[in-house]
Amino acid sequence: MSDTNSLSRRRFLQATGGAAGAAALAGCTGGDSTETPTDEPGDTDTPEESATPTETPSEITRGGQLELINSTTSTFDPVANTDTAGGRVIQQVFDALTNYPFGQAAVENQLAESYETNDDFTQFTFTLKDATFHNGDPVRAQDFVYSWERLAASENSRRAGFLLDFLGVTAETDSEGNYVSGSLGVEAADDKTFVVNQDEPFASSLEMMAYTSFAVVPEGIVGDIEGYDGEMEYQTFATESPIGAGPFQFDNWNQGEDMRVEKYEDYHSEPAYLDAVHWAVIEDDNAQFQYIQNKNADAFGIPTARYDPQKVSVNRTDEQGRERGTYGPLQNGETVSYARVPELSTFYFAFNAAVVPLPVRQAVAYATNQKEFAEQVFKNRVAPAYHFTPPLIYPGGGNAYNTHAKENYPYGYNEAQIGEAKAVMEEAGYGPDNKYELTFTHYVSSTWNQMAQIIRDRLGAAHINMKIEEAQFSTLLERGRNGNLEAYTLGWIADYPAPDNFLQFFNPPATDTSQSAPVSYTNWDDVDSEAKDRATQAWKKVENNPQPSEAAQKKRNEAYVTLEEANWEDAILINAFHGISEPMHYEWTHMPLHGAMGSSRMMHHRTWKDADAPTN
Repeated sequence: MSDTNSLSRRRFLQATGGAAGAAALAGCTGGDSTETPTDEPGDTDTPEESATPTETPSEITRGGQLELINSTTSTFDPVANTDTAGGRVIQQVFDALTNYPFGQAAVENQLAESYETNDDFTQFTFTLKDATFHNGDPVRAQDFVYSWERLAASENSRRAGFLLDFLGVTAETDSEGNYVSGSLGVEAADDKTFVVNQDEPFASSLEMMAYTSFAVVPEGIVGDIEGYDGEMEYQTFATESPIGAGPFQFDNWNQGEDMRVEKYEDYHSEPAYLDAVHWAVIEDDNAQFQYIQNKNADAFGIPTARYDPQKVSVNRTDEQGRERGTYGPLQNGETVSYARVPELSTFYFAFNAAVVPLPVRQAVAYATNQKEFAEQVFKNRVAPAYHFTPPLIYPGGGNAYNTHAKENYPYGYNEAQIGEAKAVMEEAGYGPDNKYELTFTHYVSSTWNQMAQIIRDRLGAAHINMKIEEAQFSTLLERGRNGNLEAYTLGWIADYPAPDNFLQFFNPPATDTSQSAPVSYTNWDDVDSEAKDRATQAWKKVENNPQPSEAAQKKRNEAYVTLEEANWEDAILINAFHGISEPMHYEWTHMPLHGAMGSSRMMHHRTWKDADAPTN
């Protein structure tokens, strides 16, 4: 945004959770802070395939419990959650104004019955549907005012930047750039009319509002903002009794074991077909695979280590480029439904640039062969990544993405360049008797460990001793937020389908881990370089051209490419792969196939199971 207040609010930028195509990954890379790691493609608990077009409600079996696999999380508060594990549950419990139906990239109204905008797209007036919360209270415009104020002002919010910076809702800031409580430019004209005022237009306003941080909760449910004492203690709301207006209501959570939601009968749309959705928390690949073989999960992804590409049979490709067919037989003899879905996600290695020198970062980039990882480690279950922006939303599309990468990527396109890695280290003064000690931390994942070992072995010849350590996802995020990582792995799945949602990672001032909500843990702002300065200016160009117009889009596209190239130059973040999910499910399960926004956007109110499906 171009005004002073908006620019100062960049400190609120927070990454959203996302995980690409994998099951319990954590978030839009960016996990909590920003990067919400995610599991690897294919190792996911993401259920998905779809009911056939011929199925009608009269033929659908209602009832039963959907059995899925998930990862660890810490909260179900929409403004606090930053990982995909919690996001999968939040998606069932909470509704917002708009939504990505089944993870498609085009938004639709959810709690909004309709909306109008003014001529310059700086004001939205929403008319709300008739809906109730799980406690029986009606959903009112006042509830949205309270919910969005929580997003802006609560000490528990990790997504204030989505509201204050990206969406740019009008607000006051103090002399230090902090949001002034109660100044948010939203109002309830009456119970059914919610008005949103923005400093400037934002091309992805409706898409941004579909993110679950913007979901509505009952006014005064917790007292973590001025003017409210709270009907319940915060931890009770966040972990025991989150109350929303979604198709399922929260049942229980046994931390580290499982999570469960139940159908909400008074949902504003047709109630869910299922009685409940249950997630078993399983992070170990082998344990996941055994759980699947025992038919304890209805929908799932096969861990890469146990995946056999020869068992895939594709019989059709739909209009979105999603392949469909079967996979099998499994070890239990069953052949299951299979799909291959390109997603808006990127997984990467990143560095704390405040402590890891440029030559070391560049050496790791030279030692990375993205194509090799995709083919050998992931068995072609992912796509090599050279830009942080996925091909589907890269300026000019997939062809422009590939051309730019082939002609300009400085560290070897589809190849590792160990000689270059050694040379850049020796030029910096390192050698056999003066090796750099680097600690590389990845979340629990056999494939990330395999990639780390490949890089470690190569870096030995470039005078780098790389120690590999593994951390639980939540632990990795906490360490990252505190600036206690040197090099780490995470992934990012889109919060909204535009490059700036990804490239916020390359806004240097927003990467400072001394701030409360860094968008990444890279501390790029501490680096003295021309590339850092270009990135800072390019991000301002994005902010200063937010209009939904062709002229503004052209300027943003130019800035997007500058941001990608600046990251290449300083090797702050090394792109590894783009997620492609391969959801599978047993024949007794029927669920809409998700789109490019990913499985974490899936609502399961239109999933159903045959009456004779196995029960656990």
